[in-house]
Amino acid sequence: MQPFRARSWIVASLAVSGLMLATPHCSNVAGPSGSAAAGACGANPSSDDDEAGSGAGPCAPSDSDGIVGGCSVFDVTVNDTGFSPFILKAENLGQVTLTLKNTGTKPHDFAVGCVPIALAGCPPLQCFPAAAGIAPLAPGDSATTSFTTPNLEGIYTFRSDVPGDSQVESDGGVTGIQGQFVVQ
Repeated sequence: MQPFRARSWIVASLAVSGLMLATPHCSNVAGPSGSAAAGACGANPSSDDDEAGSGAGPCAPSDSDGIVGGCSVFDVTVNDTGFSPFILKAENLGQVTLTLKNTGTKPHDFAVGCVPIALAGCPPLQCFPAAAGIAPLAPGDSATTSFTTPNLEGIYTFRSDVPGDSQVESDGGVTGIQGQFVVQ
């Protein structure tokens, strides 16, 4: 399986540079016993409705890369200065399982922001579902959540919004403990 080795090398290279691509693990792929990756993603999201099937609905432009859905698993750590990895990538309408481990000395959480959408008759923001968030974790603790990424492609900021960890600036930018979730 030469293509798999090449892909693994690319993923490893990107991970070293700080850009983390999701490792696909679905219910038919065995992960290490007891790990979040073991059977982390079930079947792909349903494509019965127009938005899930084509990526084009009344409030979402057409999918730019032609790929919708899929299955991704992320292992993310947070400490008192930031997240690692700080860039996560997944497909729109993809199933994601994310495990957050707090390696810091104080509580931290995981909250994903929204992106503006400028389509007539549509809500002004596209957001991740509430299930994407993880409540504050004590030092040494971890938690896992599963959710479906939004249909709208874009760069969504994630952050720890525990007081003192990050700030949303007046222009919408975020400083402090934060990262980017790229939906493609």
